[in-house]
Amino acid sequence: MLRRVEVTGESMQPSLRPGDRLLVARVPAAWPLRIGSLVAVPDPRSPRRLLVKRAVLTGPGWVDVRGDEPDRSTDSRTFGPVPRRSVLGPVLYRYAPPGRTGRLR
Repeated sequence: MLRRVEVTGESMQPSLRPGDRLLVARVPAAWPLRIGSLVAVPDPRSPRRLLVKRAVLTGPGWVDVRGDEPDRSTDSRTFGPVPRRSVLGPVLYRYAPPGRTGRLR
């Protein structure tokens, strides 16, 4: 199943910009997580809010997620590692805006 997400902040620039629209694959918790992958996770402080960050470190049952722009990012440096089971899945594709569409790696 896919979920649509719109980028609103500047924490992932230059990879992602405000207004980018992304497709996130919902995957089971057993899905292998790659370091450096862009992933979507619920904000631990406000679970209805979804964050898109880069997985930088994984441990047994936990994932450390970070923004590419440290000074503009609220991430694991603020709220600590997130449970692995809470990771929605990888960001696969940018479908808008025109001219920035394509697969994300």
